[in-house]
Amino acid sequence: MEKAVLVTHLRDLLEQRTTSLMAELATTREARNSDTKSSAGDKHEVGRAMVQQELDQLEARLSTVWSMQQELARLQVDGVHQQVGLGSLVTTEHGTYFVAIGLGALELDGERCYIISLASPLGQALRGKRSGETITFNGERRTIISVQ
Repeated sequence: MEKAVLVTHLRDLLEQRTTSLMAELATTREARNSDTKSSAGDKHEVGRAMVQQELDQLEARLSTVWSMQQELARLQVDGVHQQVGLGSLVTTEHGTYFVAIGLGALELDGERCYIISLASPLGQALRGKRSGETITFNGERRTIISVQ
Protein backbone atom coordinates (compact mmCIF):
# COMPACT_ATOMS: atom_id res chain seq x y z
CA MET A 1 0.00 0.00 0.00
CA GLU A 2 1.42 3.36 -1.02
CA LYS A 3 1.09 6.35 1.29
CA ALA A 4 0.36 8.79 -1.54
CA VAL A 5 -2.54 6.65 -2.80
CA LEU A 6 -3.81 6.27 0.76
CA VAL A 7 -3.69 10.02 1.42
CA THR A 8 -5.49 10.76 -1.86
CA HIS A 9 -8.19 8.27 -0.91
CA LEU A 10 -8.54 9.83 2.56
CA ARG A 11 -8.81 13.33 1.07
CA ASP A 12 -11.56 12.12 -1.27
CA LEU A 13 -13.36 10.39 1.58
CA LEU A 14 -13.26 13.51 3.77
CA GLU A 15 -14.41 15.67 0.86
CA GLN A 16 -17.40 13.34 0.36
CA ARG A 17 -18.21 13.61 4.07
CA THR A 18 -17.98 17.40 3.88
CA THR A 19 -20.33 17.53 0.89
CA SER A 20 -22.79 15.17 2.57
CA LEU A 21 -22.78 17.09 5.86
CA MET A 22 -23.21 20.44 4.08
CA ALA A 23 -26.22 19.05 2.20
CA GLU A 24 -27.71 17.74 5.47
CA LEU A 25 -27.14 21.12 7.10
CA ALA A 26 -28.85 22.95 4.22
CA THR A 27 -31.85 20.60 4.33
CA THR A 28 -32.17 20.87 8.10
CA ARG A 29 -31.88 24.67 8.03
CA GLU A 30 -34.52 24.82 5.31
CA ALA A 31 -36.84 22.63 7.39
CA ARG A 32 -36.30 24.83 10.43
CA ASN A 33 -36.88 28.05 8.50
CA SER A 34 -39.99 26.82 6.67
CA ASP A 35 -41.62 25.56 9.86
CA THR A 36 -44.61 27.79 10.58
CA LYS A 37 -45.91 28.43 14.04
CA SER A 38 -48.83 26.17 14.82
CA SER A 39 -51.56 26.76 17.35
CA ALA A 40 -49.93 24.25 19.69
CA GLY A 41 -47.18 26.72 20.72
CA ASP A 42 -45.21 24.44 23.05
CA LYS A 43 -45.01 21.66 20.46
CA HIS A 44 -43.67 24.14 17.96
CA GLU A 45 -40.96 25.35 20.35
CA VAL A 46 -39.95 21.80 21.26
CA GLY A 47 -39.77 20.90 17.56
CA ARG A 48 -37.61 23.94 16.79
CA ALA A 49 -35.34 23.13 19.74
CA MET A 50 -34.88 19.58 18.45
CA VAL A 51 -34.06 20.85 14.96
CA GLN A 52 -31.57 23.32 16.47
CA GLN A 53 -29.96 20.49 18.43
CA GLU A 54 -29.64 18.49 15.21
CA LEU A 55 -28.09 21.52 13.48
CA ASP A 56 -25.58 21.90 16.32
CA GLN A 57 -24.60 18.23 16.02
CA LEU A 58 -24.19 18.47 12.24
CA GLU A 59 -22.06 21.60 12.61
CA ALA A 60 -19.86 19.85 15.20
CA ARG A 61 -19.39 16.86 12.87
CA LEU A 62 -18.54 19.20 9.99
CA SER A 63 -16.01 21.02 12.16
CA THR A 64 -14.39 17.67 13.03
CA VAL A 65 -14.14 16.72 9.35
CA TRP A 66 -12.60 20.11 8.51
CA SER A 67 -10.03 19.60 11.29
CA MET A 68 -9.19 16.17 9.87
CA GLN A 69 -8.75 17.70 6.41
CA GLN A 70 -6.34 20.28 7.83
CA GLU A 71 -4.35 17.60 9.70
CA LEU A 72 -4.15 15.50 6.54
CA ALA A 73 -2.95 18.50 4.51
CA ARG A 74 -0.08 19.04 6.98
CA LEU A 75 1.23 15.47 6.70
CA GLN A 76 4.64 14.89 5.19
CA VAL A 77 4.11 11.64 3.29
CA ASP A 78 7.09 11.65 0.98
CA GLY A 79 10.26 10.14 2.29
CA VAL A 80 10.84 7.18 4.54
CA HIS A 81 10.33 7.33 8.27
CA GLN A 82 12.97 5.62 10.39
CA GLN A 83 10.69 5.62 13.41
CA VAL A 84 6.94 5.83 13.88
CA GLY A 85 5.52 9.33 13.84
CA LEU A 86 2.85 11.38 12.15
CA GLY A 87 2.57 10.25 8.52
CA SER A 88 4.13 6.81 9.09
CA LEU A 89 2.78 3.70 7.44
CA VAL A 90 3.46 0.88 9.89
CA THR A 91 3.17 -2.82 9.13
CA THR A 92 2.95 -5.38 11.93
CA GLU A 93 1.96 -9.04 11.87
CA HIS A 94 -1.46 -7.84 13.14
CA GLY A 95 -2.07 -5.36 10.34
CA THR A 96 -1.12 -2.14 8.62
CA TYR A 97 -1.57 1.23 10.33
CA PHE A 98 -1.37 4.73 8.90
CA VAL A 99 -0.59 7.23 11.64
CA ALA A 100 -2.53 10.33 10.63
CA ILE A 101 -6.11 10.99 11.72
CA GLY A 102 -8.44 8.80 13.75
CA LEU A 103 -10.68 7.36 11.07
CA GLY A 104 -10.73 3.62 11.74
CA ALA A 105 -10.45 0.70 9.33
CA LEU A 106 -10.32 1.29 5.61
CA GLU A 107 -10.30 -1.18 2.74
CA LEU A 108 -8.24 -0.04 -0.25
CA ASP A 109 -7.35 -2.20 -3.26
CA GLY A 110 -8.25 -5.32 -1.29
CA GLU A 111 -5.99 -4.40 1.63
CA ARG A 112 -7.17 -3.35 5.07
CA CYS A 113 -5.44 -0.43 6.72
CA TYR A 114 -6.25 1.14 10.07
CA ILE A 115 -6.12 4.93 10.05
CA ILE A 116 -5.11 5.94 13.58
CA SER A 117 -4.08 9.16 15.26
CA LEU A 118 -0.79 9.55 17.08
CA ALA A 119 -2.80 10.46 20.19
CA SER A 120 -4.69 7.14 20.19
CA PRO A 121 -3.55 4.41 22.60
CA LEU A 122 -2.07 2.37 19.74
CA GLY A 123 -0.49 5.48 18.23
CA GLN A 124 1.15 6.22 21.58
CA ALA A 125 2.41 2.64 21.85
CA LEU A 126 3.92 2.84 18.35
CA ARG A 127 5.35 6.37 18.66
CA GLY A 128 9.11 6.46 18.21
CA LYS A 129 9.42 2.71 17.55
CA ARG A 130 11.47 1.32 14.69
CA SER A 131 11.26 -1.64 12.38
CA GLY A 132 12.02 -4.86 14.29
CA GLU A 133 10.90 -3.50 17.67
CA THR A 134 8.03 -5.05 19.59
CA ILE A 135 5.20 -3.36 21.47
CA THR A 136 2.53 -4.75 23.75
CA PHE A 137 -0.97 -3.48 23.08
CA ASN A 138 -4.17 -4.84 24.65
CA GLY A 139 -2.14 -7.69 26.09
CA GLU A 140 -0.80 -8.76 22.69
CA ARG A 141 2.77 -8.46 21.51
CA ARG A 142 3.14 -6.90 18.08
CA THR A 143 6.37 -6.80 16.14
CA ILE A 144 6.88 -3.94 13.73
CA ILE A 145 7.79 -5.36 10.34
CA SER A 146 8.29 -2.05 8.54
CA VAL A 147 7.96 1.70 8.98
CA GLN A 148 7.57 3.88 5.88
